[in-house]
Amino acid sequence: MHISLPKIIQGGRGVGVSNWRLAQAVSRIGQLGVVSGTGLDQVLARRLQDGDAGGEVRRALEHFPFPQMAHRIMEAFFVPGGKGPDAPYKFVGLQTIKNSHWLDELCSVSNFVEVFLAREGHANPVGINYLEKIQFPHLPSVYGAMLAGAAVVIMGAGIPVEIPRVLDVLSQHEAATYTIRVIGARPDTDCQRVFDPALFIEGQTPPALRRPDFLPIISSDSLATMLLRRAGGSVEGFVIEGPTAGGHNAPPRGQMKFSEDGQPIYGLRDVVNLEAIRKIGLPFWLGGAYGSPEKLKEALADGAAGVQVGT
Repeated sequence: MHISLPKIIQGGRGVGVSNWRLAQAVSRIGQLGVVSGTGLDQVLARRLQDGDAGGEVRRALEHFPFPQMAHRIMEAFFVPGGKGPDAPYKFVGLQTIKNSHWLDELCSVSNFVEVFLAREGHANPVGINYLEKIQFPHLPSVYGAMLAGAAVVIMGAGIPVEIPRVLDVLSQHEAATYTIRVIGARPDTDCQRVFDPALFIEGQTPPALRRPDFLPIISSDSLATMLLRRAGGSVEGFVIEGPTAGGHNAPPRGQMKFSEDGQPIYGLRDVVNLEAIRKIGLPFWLGGAYGSPEKLKEALADGAAGVQVGT
């Protein structure tokens, strides 16, 4: 990995919960603060419409490397003093497979802002978390986070085999593609999402980018092996998520059974084989009921680099 291994990765809770303030606080003390990349286009638009009382968003926008884009976002959404409490928020649009230049701009800028603010005032690494199953915004969002210097990309809620290659390509400011999974799509259906940074740089000299480390979230050793085999770029480690982790998506293996309160019941087949993980030789972090000093010690004794907590 490009960064020193943290003992604690702060979990990426969605839509403004794992925001820049939380991630900055965690990174300042030498662990890995992680912002949630989910829905940041909506979050940024609403912060500006609420008046950006502290001025943080506007300060971050002043550092965006392509000023025209930042200016368009300000013009579209900033309301001095904030919109009235009864006034609705502006509709920013809906993502589709085929690109909307405007929405791609908004995704790139909003991801830049969140990572920039999380990194402000210290020199420690900051990561960003995405959900594989929310695929449309991936390419412009990752690019914006990289422009702000995100050191780590973490992704779960699916099997993100294409992300390592995307990180490689976008770190060179080259056009990237991503396959959108569409149920019922025919073989001749075009399900490719395309993002070309050259269409957004607008004559500016783009900054040199460092390719972030990639940590997929997995729930089995077989998935780790498959990702390493199929990924088109490097994987730097794994976050291993047990069934008690917040936001855990994987169903129980075998017959589905439920507890009295309707929760799925997990069994021995759902326990990750840590011996197999250790043999892979990459660093890993354990998540799911590891939020205590005792569980951190247990994870380290099991060969983990640390834990992911706080989801």
